[in-house]
Amino acid sequence: MHYVKYLIFIYLLFGCVTVNGMSTSLVESIDISPQPLRIGEKLTYDISWRRLPAGKRTDWIAKAEMLNGVSVYHIRSEMKTRALFRFYSFRNQQETYLNPTTLAPVRFRNHVQDRKFLATVAIEFREGEAEYKRISQRDRKSEQKHEVTTLTIPVGTQDELSTLYFLRSKQLALGETYFFPVVVKGKVQKVTLTVERREVIKNKALGRVQTLVLGTSKGDRFWLTDDERRLPVKMEAKSKMGAFKAALADIEFVN
Repeated sequence: MHYVKYLIFIYLLFGCVTVNGMSTSLVESIDISPQPLRIGEKLTYDISWRRLPAGKRTDWIAKAEMLNGVSVYHIRSEMKTRALFRFYSFRNQQETYLNPTTLAPVRFRNHVQDRKFLATVAIEFREGEAEYKRISQRDRKSEQKHEVTTLTIPVGTQDELSTLYFLRSKQLALGETYFFPVVVKGKVQKVTLTVERREVIKNKALGRVQTLVLGTSKGDRFWLTDDERRLPVKMEAKSKMGAFKAALADIEFVN
């Protein structure tokens, strides 16, 4: 069985790729001030499937550095299945280099091990275009498949990891529907999200907390704290195999 698209958070956001006339460009929306992203922030999530522990994910704003003459935040993420899911082994390591001023990525790397299948994606973002490279293998003994393409991208295009931080850094209005571009599987997609409501939820790491609930056309949802931190505290995706959920389990600052 193939669980990958439900275990990777970003797929919770891809419920709709059609932009309607009532949508607002999130790229052009006002940034939150002061900036909610902090160097050293490390968020750990528990992922469950049908109420069973399925995996764990950690997102870490590791450090500030210079890349291609640009000041960036180096952000890392790792997700892997738990021992209970030995029948399905999956590991995903991602890195994005995000410009904290423009909220646009400069470079993205993604390494996936899905049972025996292996894949590495590298994206270099430049003004108006992105160079996309993908190397994949059915297993370690099989021949590598190489894909290279240059994409034309709109201003503010995100990658699979930077999207989470981009969302956190934008002002969101209740009842508003927003769209923004993301590179996924070698293509530029337009993602839409609606800020459905405010909701108080109980979280292991934060206790009772007020959140903004963002929804997709598929009925998947994403909860952000409705405060200056804008922490992603909960994600939920529906599937024919049952509900997949992710919940913030721990927050720390590592310098």
